[in-house]
Amino acid sequence: MKHFPFPTESAWIEALLAAWQKCGAEALQKRGSFTVALSGGSSPESFYKALSRIEWPWSSTKFYIGDERCVPIDHKDSNYRMIYESFYPHTIQLERWKTELAKPEEAAIDYERRLRRELGDPPRFDLVLLGIGNDGHTASLFPETKALLETSRLAVSNWVPQVDAMRLTLTFPMLSRAREIWFVSKGQGKQSWIEKMTAGTGTDFPAGQITCQHGEISIFNCLA
Repeated sequence: MKHFPFPTESAWIEALLAAWQKCGAEALQKRGSFTVALSGGSSPESFYKALSRIEWPWSSTKFYIGDERCVPIDHKDSNYRMIYESFYPHTIQLERWKTELAKPEEAAIDYERRLRRELGDPPRFDLVLLGIGNDGHTASLFPETKALLETSRLAVSNWVPQVDAMRLTLTFPMLSRAREIWFVSKGQGKQSWIEKMTAGTGTDFPAGQITCQHGEISIFNCLA
């Protein structure tokens, strides 16, 4: 696991953009496309906005969303809305969770079906971006929730008592197959978890349980 701490947001974004160019160029050269699972929440928003301003082959890049709230796509808490607005006016390929379906589990089954159809056998992302919550959660894999125990499903609905809501999330089996994983973290509330992860003592919380079977895990850590 590689840890890259940055004292300012501008330095953090600059490093992420450079890493993006390298990772994306390798994927495009080898496979002709670049598939990325994006993190929701507030931490990566400034990076996404900076990324939208670079010259990039968006038509060969396909985005997915690591987790979603069970809200309409125009809701202020929607990860889809945040990502879409961050990249606007680019027309990006962005696979969303169908939160309009009658039951959250139906949306999870539908998303898994698309992952299996579009990303090979077994389905695999070129890059996964993840956040770290102040309680050590990542995606919508919260401490002591049922989704942490999933060993075969790629996408599930997950009741989260901490926020009193159902969430939709990719699972460890799907995330761990990625060719590369980046934790994109901002703020002092994450530092204790990051210290455990970099020390190799972080397996008692969800973010620390993430593995990367085919590549490396990097932590891009903005201290500001």
